[in-house]
Amino acid sequence: MIKGAILLDFSLEKCHFFAMISKKINQKWHMENQFLSLQNWTQEILTMIKKDIKTDHLPSDPVFYRTYFGNRPQNRLSTEEIFAAYEKELLLGNQDLADWVVNRWVFKHGDLYKHFADGLSRVNPNFDEIKELTVEESNQILKGAAESFGAIPTYLFSLLNGVVFPKTVLDSLRKGAEEAKSAQIIQEKEDEEKQSLEKVLAAHKREVARLNDKIEGVQKKYTKDTESLKKQIKSLQQKLVKC
Repeated sequence: MIKGAILLDFSLEKCHFFAMISKKINQKWHMENQFLSLQNWTQEILTMIKKDIKTDHLPSDPVFYRTYFGNRPQNRLSTEEIFAAYEKELLLGNQDLADWVVNRWVFKHGDLYKHFADGLSRVNPNFDEIKELTVEESNQILKGAAESFGAIPTYLFSLLNGVVFPKTVLDSLRKGAEEAKSAQIIQEKEDEEKQSLEKVLAAHKREVARLNDKIEGVQKKYTKDTESLKKQIKSLQQKLVKC
């Protein structure tokens, strides 16, 4: 079962705009607070919906805004401050906010939602009747998901929507997501080092060009001064001959 998920409309006639047509909320899942299980991933989740937070939720929830930011203008708030406030509320169990975050996150992962919905429909079209998936059913649903959508989104989707995978499957998804995150961090570090090296090389190239220009200018001045000196010497020699 997908608990707390949005049902999205993927019809071609609507040009693949995702329409929320209903929302199924399971009370038990509410009480569990999925974000307690995702404390290490909250930043990842919020980053995906950062624009929605800043342009939609923050301006529309004055109580939340005043609680955390007082009268400070929004354009003076850092992303880190905003995310810290949202993370605190989510961990405290603000269910309305949790529903909003999950809905927006799922909305931005429409293809992944469709993948899960299609797979679960083959098990039982009535998602609410699925109490727990078997390992075999889980593997069928997850087949190709990590490869197509990434290990991290696949894991986050499973927890955010309360997909009833067995613990062994969830543990495997978590491990895959953690490995992907580690690889991502390493890649980002390598990219930063590469960019840093490229900046150093570019700065060195500019400095070499500047020095070459300076040397060229000195050489031109030297040549000009030498020619002038030669003319002066020649003029003096001519005067001496006349004397």
